[in-house]
Amino acid sequence: MKKTSFIIVIIIVVVSAISIHLLTSPKVLGNMSKSYSEQITTTSDISFSGEAGDRIKFSFKSDIISGNLDMVLYDSVGNEVYTLDSARALETFFTLERSDTYTLAAKCSNFIGDYKIVVYNMSD
Repeated sequence: MKKTSFIIVIIIVVVSAISIHLLTSPKVLGNMSKSYSEQITTTSDISFSGEAGDRIKFSFKSDIISGNLDMVLYDSVGNEVYTLDSARALETFFTLERSDTYTLAAKCSNFIGDYKIVVYNMSD
């Protein structure tokens, strides 16, 4: 009897913890992951919709062997609204000024290496 009650309590705690995690975890808006072993000049991008006031988190990691890598956020008209700092690993935040569709571009110039970025909406 005590063993059954203990197991039921453990199950309730685990289900509750998973539910809380799922309800409070940020929404993933998109991600990019690229690896280049030969020098390349290219641009990759992801787009997402955002509302004015949304707090966006960029989680970025890179290993640049050579060349340049620039991460730039554009609005739907093509205006540059935010540039991520260059770093090996970076977590940074940006608050959207207006509702729009945004594009995050990874601009590689004579690039060899790899990078990964995940974009989250922290407002939900």
